[in-house]
Amino acid sequence: MESFPAWFPTVVAIGGVLGTLVTAVATIFLWRVTSVLAVETQRMAMATSQPHVVATLDPNRWSMRHFDLKVDNTGNATAYDISVEFTPPLENGEGRSGGIEVPFAKISVLKPGQGVASYLADYERVKGKVYTVRVSWRRAAAKPEREENVYTLNMADKQGVSQLGDDPLVQVAKHIKRMEEQWKPITSGAKRVKVDAFTSGDRLHERRVADRQRRKWQARSQNPTTDLSD
Repeated sequence: MESFPAWFPTVVAIGGVLGTLVTAVATIFLWRVTSVLAVETQRMAMATSQPHVVATLDPNRWSMRHFDLKVDNTGNATAYDISVEFTPPLENGEGRSGGIEVPFAKISVLKPGQGVASYLADYERVKGKVYTVRVSWRRAAAKPEREENVYTLNMADKQGVSQLGDDPLVQVAKHIKRMEEQWKPITSGAKRVKVDAFTSGDRLHERRVADRQRRKWQARSQNPTTDLSD
């Protein structure tokens, strides 16, 4: 059997070392790619799942000349420790005097898609004004970092807006209120209602009439010549 050359073991050893080095480099490269992928995946998840809070002034559903202050979380994650600031500051209208503060300056938490609303003032209080709205919040309750949304709210956008008919829910509420007002004098005894009652005597009379008709029919069926003689 022919023996291997003297340099062959050296070549094999060098090949093993090179293979080990290639494996180590590939492992490091794979670890690096995996780390970058994990960071980017987390960044994408944070970008696609985040709160977004806006504050607006919208017409009240009961009256278009009165406006509500609304704060909504239009994002897909919960917002914590929400702060809302209008410049110039909002003013309370009729029905909210006496030192009542403007609502929703601070809100503890808003879930995704959740909103809060409160009547603020009539249209004359906000007509033609341009507000700078600054809304800030925290993504997590335990984290100090805050996110901010600053934009312009121009109330001139609401001029000339009209509505054809009431909101369906408002119509239902008005009908129920009207029925309640009509029945209130009756339930309190101030007004009487004429009722045609169907008593047990009426039922007895109907039974007697039905029995009489049945006996006549039976008599005629047993003696059909009676009809001819009549």
